[in-house]
Amino acid sequence: MNSVSVIRCLVPRASRTFSTSIRSQVENKVKNQQLRFQESDGQPVHLKGGGKDRMIYLGVVLITGAGTLWACADLLNMSIKK
Repeated sequence: MNSVSVIRCLVPRASRTFSTSIRSQVENKVKNQQLRFQESDGQPVHLKGGGKDRMIYLGVVLITGAGTLWACADLLNMSIKK
């Protein structure tokens, strides 16, 4: 019986902590991002985010290339008789 009364006390407090009034203070940046990504400037979409996107793209390309070379080296090594 005691635990039920504790839960009843917490429910109104929990609903008060989540307020919707903060939504009016946050600027909506989605429209600006849509305009930036839809403009025709010759860049692919996956690189329009700036330097960080370029670094991630280059890292993925390097890791993929290294994995491909490693797989080819393993296949060559397995195909040679010992």
